[in-house]
Amino acid sequence: MNFSMSFVLILVVIGMMQLSPAKGQYTGPTLACGGTSLVKTTTLLTPNNIAANGLTCVYTIRSLNTRICQLRLDFNSFSLAQPTLDPYPRCINDVFSVDNLNLDLCGENSGQHVYVPFNPTSADRTMTITFRIASRSQIPTLANPHWSIRVQQLECPSGMAAAAKDATRQLDTPDMLPLMARTLSHGDIGLLAPTGCLQYFQDNSGTVESFNFGNGAGPYLGGMNYAICFHRPRNSQTLRILPTTFEIASSGNPTAQNPGVDELCYSSVAIAARSEDNLHIPNAMVRLPTLPALRANRFCSNSLSNGEVDVTAPGPYMMYFQSDQLFDPFRRETGFSMRYLIL
Repeated sequence: MNFSMSFVLILVVIGMMQLSPAKGQYTGPTLACGGTSLVKTTTLLTPNNIAANGLTCVYTIRSLNTRICQLRLDFNSFSLAQPTLDPYPRCINDVFSVDNLNLDLCGENSGQHVYVPFNPTSADRTMTITFRIASRSQIPTLANPHWSIRVQQLECPSGMAAAAKDATRQLDTPDMLPLMARTLSHGDIGLLAPTGCLQYFQDNSGTVESFNFGNGAGPYLGGMNYAICFHRPRNSQTLRILPTTFEIASSGNPTAQNPGVDELCYSSVAIAARSEDNLHIPNAMVRLPTLPALRANRFCSNSLSNGEVDVTAPGPYMMYFQSDQLFDPFRRETGFSMRYLIL
């Protein structure tokens, strides 16, 4: 084995020792408004001088290499102006947006996370994250915003031979050696979300909430359509969901036979003026206090309050949340907060 190959293998081992797949391994520096991140993980912080006349804050994330395929954003804290009911809950005063993410966020979202697809090329390796903050002098009723968001670049796996070849090319640039060690690690495999998932829960238990749940204050945002996914271990048989709060708009009044499932939530015939807000849980078996075991797929109104949902179907564990662009103040749109267990 020649010297250059031995040197590459040593660096590979060092990189793998320094990087483990454990969550929270990467801490990284912070990034200010207008700055560009050149590291694997950084934290976006609220600027100290949010002007009274408003602010547009743009952060740029530059991929470590062209194998970066996702960003994971963890909202350590996230408090912006509440959505405006004009004519449905949407972000008007304060807006958080990310390239490649077809939704805006505002309100209270501390503890949430999102995955963002990233497809860097040799010509363009950047993605921007933007906060547009309204003037507090013009709208003094708005509370002061704040955020702390951890942004982690995740790399899709590639052949070790190709990685070693890339590393050999980088040997001529000494300041690239730490980066080379990082790109040879396979620690990101366990953190990658399945394609199409906005949220991906990897622990065997936890809490899932709608955006802007705000400890039950709501409302959830309108015009949303996204997938919530859960890691399924090999020996898993059941996804169990235990709602603590569930309040989603419905198209009609619940009945004893239909507390807010399927046709009451999502008509087989599209009707423009009919609410279609729902949480879609495929192949769900629901146990409610006052009804026999119920098979249903879409849920709205208060149908899952005090209930228990089991999903035992094969394949990945996924749920889908959809909210329309309608709003009826007499049909509350608080959202949901649910404990989940992988059994």
